[in-house]
Amino acid sequence: MVRNLTRRRFLTATSALGIGAAGAAALAACGESEAVEPSVTQAAQQEVTQAAPVAAEKVATQAMAAPQAETVEFEFISDHVSGVRGKSTTWALANFAQARPDIRIKFTPQEDLFFETFAIRIAAGSAPAAALLSWNFFGAHQDSFVQINDVLDRHPTFNGDDLIFEPDSYTINYDLDHPFVDSFQGHAFGLPYQGNVSGHYYNIDLYDQYGVPEPSADWTYSNEWLEAAKQSTDADNGNWGTRISGGGDIHFWTPIGWGFGGKQYISPDGTHTSQFDDGGDQGFKFGVDLIHKHQVSPPTEAQRELAGEFGDLFTAGKVGAELRRGDAKGFLIGGISDRFRWSLAPQPKGDVTGTVAVHRTNQGHYVIDSAARQGVVEPVVDFLVWMAGPEMQARAATDRGFLPCRWDALESPENLAAPPERQDLLVSFVRGDFRTWQGYHPNQIEWLAWRGIAHTAMTGDASVEEAIEKAVTEGDRILAQDIDLLNERIERWGRTA
Repeated sequence: MVRNLTRRRFLTATSALGIGAAGAAALAACGESEAVEPSVTQAAQQEVTQAAPVAAEKVATQAMAAPQAETVEFEFISDHVSGVRGKSTTWALANFAQARPDIRIKFTPQEDLFFETFAIRIAAGSAPAAALLSWNFFGAHQDSFVQINDVLDRHPTFNGDDLIFEPDSYTINYDLDHPFVDSFQGHAFGLPYQGNVSGHYYNIDLYDQYGVPEPSADWTYSNEWLEAAKQSTDADNGNWGTRISGGGDIHFWTPIGWGFGGKQYISPDGTHTSQFDDGGDQGFKFGVDLIHKHQVSPPTEAQRELAGEFGDLFTAGKVGAELRRGDAKGFLIGGISDRFRWSLAPQPKGDVTGTVAVHRTNQGHYVIDSAARQGVVEPVVDFLVWMAGPEMQARAATDRGFLPCRWDALESPENLAAPPERQDLLVSFVRGDFRTWQGYHPNQIEWLAWRGIAHTAMTGDASVEEAIEKAVTEGDRILAQDIDLLNERIERWGRTA
């Protein structure tokens, strides 16, 4: 059970765990519901021991080729401490230790009040040298990271062309292009690690049970896709054609809004919450109607209860087709097992645009300014390059706890192997027309409150029009509050042309 840490306790108790240190990771990784397994670092030590004979010759050869460097040490924080993501972290710590015995990683599990405690540690000068963070930390604490372009430019193995690039996630680009630039560029403060992308699944057995045709590459939301949802809905037997949700999970409903003509989350000048403009409101209404008008999705407040022990209705085998994250199969594979056949499905095309749109982001590893104070920026960059490198990302493709950040890992046989079927579609999701969070905004976390307000239309507590008006009003209030700081940053860094 995670203890809520006071400022004093946190600052005095954050001595990090080195590889081989005892202790237990206290957090569940983001997006997982599994209990945390005993100590990631303890498991990493076991992997080092087990793999030592295999790696001994390689390490010995490296040692003979160059003088033994002095060991450096720095702290690294991550919330990937359990389940399939925890396995990837364990493997990474063990194998990086083999590859670079001159660098010792002090691993600290990220705790549940991290957004607050991270700010405290920055203010206190006790922040880690490297951390797995979301774009919102980067936007909120932008001046507390180290720009590493010069280190990357002279790094012997770094090649930005190998990476699935997301602007404004671990770089500063202020990119307003659409589609966004897809080559590594901008002011870099970290490197990608964990990606995610919108996707679409369907239950083959459920479709067969109700005689629903196989998903088409040309179906659109309000035509063939909606008809398939109606055909596979059998509420009396607990089966639903689809599942729509609101609130924080943007993979369910924002791509629908883009298919009806919506553009970006924030207007180009940074002053307006624009998700519902240009037809985005009609896409949102279509999503709400799936619950209240067409009744092909269960009410959002009942979804978890209906899912029972499985956690979500698709894993329970009770949903025909569902828009959700297309990556992170490792979580679903264990829950579904062999109870039913399932597959990725083509994303529906927009009714207005006639094209597919998905949401794509990346959670990166960042270099924090404490690395500069400690004189370990280059070793930290070595670690980040390795974590985004072919060995680690191949392992991520095998574990499938998140979308790999490299093209070769994304398209590898391990990542494209069933289950689910049609894993090849994952590549089309990533390579297709996409939108990312404009994560450079200095107050992204507070601005995101508009999503919860919009969700009231899905729960039936407000009309679509009322929910949109209140959501936009609150979102715009936050944007206005921070526009001066945003403009200062844009003036400092410039925009991607």
